[in-house]
Amino acid sequence: MSFSSGHALPSVVGMDSIEGAVDRVVALAEINSGTFNPTGVNRVGERMAEYLEELGPDRIESIPVDPTPVLDDAGVEAFQPVGDAVRAVIRPDARFRLCLFGHLDTVFPHDHPFQQVRRDGSVLRGPGVADCKGGLIIALEVLRQIENGPLAERVGWDFLAIPDEETGSAGSKALLGHAAAHATIGLGFEPALPSGGVAGARKGTLTAHLVCHGTSAHVGRAHHEGRSAILALAQLIVKLEALNSNDGVTVNCGRIRGGGALNAVPDLAIGSFNMRVETAEHHRFVVDQFEAASADCPLPVDLVWGSTRPPKVRNPELEQLFADFSATADRFGVDVPVEDTGGCCDGNDLAAAGLPNIDSLGIRGGAIHTAGEFADIDSIPERVELVTALIDRIAP
Repeated sequence: MSFSSGHALPSVVGMDSIEGAVDRVVALAEINSGTFNPTGVNRVGERMAEYLEELGPDRIESIPVDPTPVLDDAGVEAFQPVGDAVRAVIRPDARFRLCLFGHLDTVFPHDHPFQQVRRDGSVLRGPGVADCKGGLIIALEVLRQIENGPLAERVGWDFLAIPDEETGSAGSKALLGHAAAHATIGLGFEPALPSGGVAGARKGTLTAHLVCHGTSAHVGRAHHEGRSAILALAQLIVKLEALNSNDGVTVNCGRIRGGGALNAVPDLAIGSFNMRVETAEHHRFVVDQFEAASADCPLPVDLVWGSTRPPKVRNPELEQLFADFSATADRFGVDVPVEDTGGCCDGNDLAAAGLPNIDSLGIRGGAIHTAGEFADIDSIPERVELVTALIDRIAP
């Protein structure tokens, strides 16, 4: 598929008020929407639905998604409720269809101390201002440009904002698959890379939990009768972290739980891992290594797999989309590099389902997933203009 056309560039710049867009970013960011705060996620979704209603879509839907599997402190899998997805659709029978996507949730739970939004000149600081509430508002303004100009005669669109991206989109996989099947290209509004560029190839991700079962015993009277689950887990961590010596594979044990009284041999220990892989072969390699290490452990180990996303690899369709985006940026004299990254997002799943997409068209900012998160206000009109011009270039 080739994405190029000779249509004249529409007049894009001219949002009624950049300040109005900033106010909307702040309004969304002031609502806590940690993934496991479904009430807050749904409040963000309701606010987005109000904004989308202004565009006159054929329908706006609030769509429940399946709960997210989690592992409790006893090593037992449970299911945590999440909020609803929001989808808006216009001209579903159009020959050329866009899927604009982002997410409603953040990494900050309802009791996290980072809750306030403040403005320092042209910089917003607050939870989700970059990831990805700033992106949601940029997507909204792109859609406004479409509906207020001649592009409305050439494209249809779906807008999809999901509630569980930060934990792997476990409950939203079916919605992402549906979106991929009904669109020509995808435009995602995750934040720009630190350089201001967009993501090229993205690594895939796997999450795994190792639940080690030992035998408790009194440390003073019968230490020799115990079998330490913590010791077994520690040995597994050392063995599996050694996989980082393989090019294209990253293994990180990010959380450990277990033990209790210091004078008792621990009979339970849980290690939670996140892995990044460049290829499907790397994915298979990591799975095999975790299964083998679990089987070889002298203590019983439950291997519980969590969320996963396939690698997003460069292919001819994606390269053409990047080329069109770069050509569009060149027309504006803007440097927007395409850079491969170890991060992953819903763009991975959409690409695996066959939808070429650029997934980091959101606001420029940084320090995401930390209490220093910030967003550059001046990038809002820039990104709106670039994305609208890209659509004009590729839409037949």
